[in-house]
Amino acid sequence: MSFQFRIHSLVQLLVITASVAFHRSATAEPFSIVHAFADGSGAAAPFSSVILHDGWLFGTANMTSSEATNTLWAGTSTAGGALYAVRPDGSGFHLLQTFSPTRTTDGYGPFQGLTVVGNRLVGANLLGGTNGKGTLYSIGTDGSGFTILHQFGGTGDGGTPYAAPVLVGSTLYGMNFRGGAAGGGTIYSYDSVTGDYQVKHSFSFPGQSPLGSLTPIGDWLYGMVSDHRSATAFGQMFRYRPSDNAYETLHVFAGGHDGGYPYDTLTWDGGHYVYGTTLGFYSYVPSLQPEDVAGRLDEGVIFRYDIATHDYVVLHDFSLATGDGAKPNSSMLIAPDGFLYGIAHGSESFGGTEWGTLYRLSPDGSGFTLLHTFDSMDAGIVPMRALVWDDGTIYGTSVFGGTGTGVGNGTVWSYSVAVPEPSGLVGLGVGIALVATARCRRRWLIPALASHGKFRCPATPLRSPASSPRTWCHSTTAVASRKRNWPAPSPG
Repeated sequence: MSFQFRIHSLVQLLVITASVAFHRSATAEPFSIVHAFADGSGAAAPFSSVILHDGWLFGTANMTSSEATNTLWAGTSTAGGALYAVRPDGSGFHLLQTFSPTRTTDGYGPFQGLTVVGNRLVGANLLGGTNGKGTLYSIGTDGSGFTILHQFGGTGDGGTPYAAPVLVGSTLYGMNFRGGAAGGGTIYSYDSVTGDYQVKHSFSFPGQSPLGSLTPIGDWLYGMVSDHRSATAFGQMFRYRPSDNAYETLHVFAGGHDGGYPYDTLTWDGGHYVYGTTLGFYSYVPSLQPEDVAGRLDEGVIFRYDIATHDYVVLHDFSLATGDGAKPNSSMLIAPDGFLYGIAHGSESFGGTEWGTLYRLSPDGSGFTLLHTFDSMDAGIVPMRALVWDDGTIYGTSVFGGTGTGVGNGTVWSYSVAVPEPSGLVGLGVGIALVATARCRRRWLIPALASHGKFRCPATPLRSPASSPRTWCHSTTAVASRKRNWPAPSPG
């Protein structure tokens, strides 16, 4: 048997082995439950997204499990709530802190998000505190040292914060849903070093009642206000500059299929674009919603905004009639695979896609795809808020379903977007490399060369040509990591 024939046979064997391993991984169920909040666990109804830090998923739950009821959304106004941590594989679940309406100083009802500041987590309670308008707090990632940073006062000071602040340098910037000079909420700052709290801007109607967090871009903070689902105003997009308190309205949502009532936070792509969603008409009951000439209901949109040219484009208009879900309530996740991911929580009462969906689309709005439908009470329903990406896996929460009595206590879930690359493709000696096909993150086939190493997608991937905004995957080996103008892959 010639050396050339032996090499050819070995390459064929490696390709066949890799193909079998790849087929097995490709057929694995991508959706799984990381944690189901149980009766008696002290936490339920995770309205908040999770954050990933130091190998843990941290999140907030709006109620304790004893407060869950048989009716969706019931009990949230009197909720206690909790802070929790769990490993991405579902192990190690524990509570960092619990809240109760009877403890007046701490506040209660944490609604959305946590921010990492060193080895501590900063968040906001929607209700309670000494003034009854919520609190700003911090706690160690190990659950130690719970501290109240500020007691919101309401009038003038602002209050009822729905989301956590964002850290810029050593200063936290956040927003309040109510209070301020005109009662429409505020932008505030909190110096994490000195403890100084300041009201930076007061919102007034139209253009009030923020529900999300701020997005730092250069010298500006970008954000949205919901106008509290008014019948005459539909929310706005704005930017604020802390250095001189400059405030500019960037876009006024017209409602309907132009978008109205933004619910979360803008996501910046690092260039000219920010992406966001609007929740849609204020009523969840279809019979009370207006229809357009095509008979479609106002069920929310995904949009893109150019911060340089100020162009506003609707990328996708949701419709239960076409089966793509309704009420997108999350900020957009811009993943390393070049796609946008998000969730729509549905109407919460009818089942199927009306209990929520996980979706994906390209940055230009094309290729909208439903990845998962939250149509099983056991697996969790009504997904909420932002998504987290970690090496090809998306993490999120559902408010209800899972385990527990009544409507369930909610879940933390994961969805595997990446298909693991075949392992064991190694070089046969110095100067010899195998030609292979790397399959990274999604189903794009990227030609690559590997030498003494397996294929993987790095933290800083190659970029495709300017004509295609998608992120490419490549091998980290010396031979295969050189930039090449491969033909732009197509999503599959």
